[in-house]
This record gives sequence, C-alpha cells and structure tokens, in this order.
Amino acid sequence: MLITSSVEEIAALVKSKPGAVFAYPTETFYGLGCLITDAQAIERIIKIKGRDAVKGMIVLTAGMSQAKDLADIDSKQESLLGHFWPGALSAVLNCHRGQRKPAQFIQNRTIAIRVSPEPLATELARLLGPVISTSANPSGMKPADCREEILSYGLNIDAILDGGKTRGGSPSTLIYLTGKAPVCLRQGVIPFEKVLEYWKSLE
Repeated sequence: MLITSSVEEIAALVKSKPGAVFAYPTETFYGLGCLITDAQAIERIIKIKGRDAVKGMIVLTAGMSQAKDLADIDSKQESLLGHFWPGALSAVLNCHRGQRKPAQFIQNRTIAIRVSPEPLATELARLLGPVISTSANPSGMKPADCREEILSYGLNIDAILDGGKTRGGSPSTLIYLTGKAPVCLRQGVIPFEKVLEYWKSLE
C-alpha cells in the first residue's frame, strides 16, 4: 500500500491502476475515494462498506465548473452553492443530461456534490476530476480520523493520502436542491437555517 502526503503520487497511482481505491482527508474525517468513472473501483468501495454505502456516496469536485459538468445547476442554485463552497455543504442535484456515469452512486437521476474546504481533497479533484467520497470505515465502525485508524481497519485499498489527523465532528450538512426550495436531509456543520436564510435573500 502506498502511504504518502503527496497528492501527485496518489493521482499518478490512480491514473495508472484501473480500479484503484484510496483514502484521503476531508474537512471532517478521512474518506474512501476513487474516480467517479471507474465502476470497478466503486464496486470495491461498496464491498468494503456494504451495500448501504451507495446511500452515502457524495462526489467531491474541485469547484463549480466541475459540478456543473455533472449536475443541472441554475443561477439561483449556483449563487447559493457559491456562497457556501468550499465548505461543509453537500447538495443533491439533478444529474446533467447526457453525462454517462456508473449507476452505483446515482439515485433517481440525482447526484450529491460538495466542494471541500480541505485543500488536499480539492487538489485531488483538480488533478483527477471529480472523486467519490464516503467515510473511511467498515460498516458499523466509526469513521477514521487518521492514517493509523485506517490501517487498523485493514481496509482493502491501494493508498492513503496522509494529511495528518482530521478534526472529526459533525458531517457536512446535506440538502436536497431539486425543487422550489432547499430541503434538509441531514443537519451538519452548517446550520440549515443559514442555508434557508441565504436562499430567501436571492428571491
């Protein structure tokens, strides 16, 4: 297993090895990741986490441009997301028509996206394109917040991007952003009231 603090080394491994799965730091815990176009790697993550992993898969992008390549984002949605990104806000959006992606993490033609404030995660997405993010732990165990914890779980992965100990805490706030107003699916770091307040300010 490759353990490194170099984003470039992780990116090189992933580009050279189909099916590669890696762990990397986010603004809360470590995540398990792979290319969103790599169906083999996504299946590996599902085997590590269990079938329920599909429900928790979020896509990290390097910025709004990558997000708009994956999802239909209108001007009001873009204003809202642009206000909170990079940040601990994940949004379920309608998939961009014509985009071909493995079906494992697409739920009812929607996709959950976030731009992480963690520089290493964002740099990974910049070098590789959008990447899957789901917590780095076997089902039923607590998410890992350091390299040592990931190793103790014995996860079947190819690499760890070591960013030191993460801060842990609450997960990202998850909103449903496909209707007339945001709907809170999971309260997290960002109070949903602030999301609604900003949304209303755009009217």
